[in-house]
Amino acid sequence: MKNERFEAYFLKYRNLVIRIVMDKTGDYQTAQEICQQVFVALYANMDKVSPDLVKAWLIRCTQNAVIDHLRSGRVNHEIVSDSPLREVGESGNVLPEECISACEDRVVDRELAGKILREVREVNERWYEVLVLHCIDGLTHAEAAKKLRVTEAVLRARLCRARSYVRKHFGKEYEDS
Repeated sequence: MKNERFEAYFLKYRNLVIRIVMDKTGDYQTAQEICQQVFVALYANMDKVSPDLVKAWLIRCTQNAVIDHLRSGRVNHEIVSDSPLREVGESGNVLPEECISACEDRVVDRELAGKILREVREVNERWYEVLVLHCIDGLTHAEAAKKLRVTEAVLRARLCRARSYVRKHFGKEYEDS
């Protein structure tokens, strides 16, 4: 039961947590690390957090984790080695090459998505809001329009313009990834 609730919270709020961290740090890897920390903390404290307050708890916990991260001045260091690394799964077995490749593809896709969102945000904040609410958070047109306090027609127009901008500026890069 606890695992099912946790999974539902994770699926519902992971993009929110990542977006908060991305807004503050601009680093997707850091966003993933903090997201993991926040959800581990949620799992440990789930019995203490009211279901009505989970979203607010996650936002506060994320903000605190970002502050801690920025204060610590941590820097990610890349390890360079000539020998290929062997990836080990939960069971202790070496993961198949296809699994590693799929994970690498997801990382590349997420990095491109982060790059696209950062640029769209610089160009037009309203386009960014629409893309995040509809494409990332998964809200319907009606829900996103209500949240932004605009009509659905205005929302669709912004979404169309944002997608057009993304296709024009990132179409080739997206196809190559």
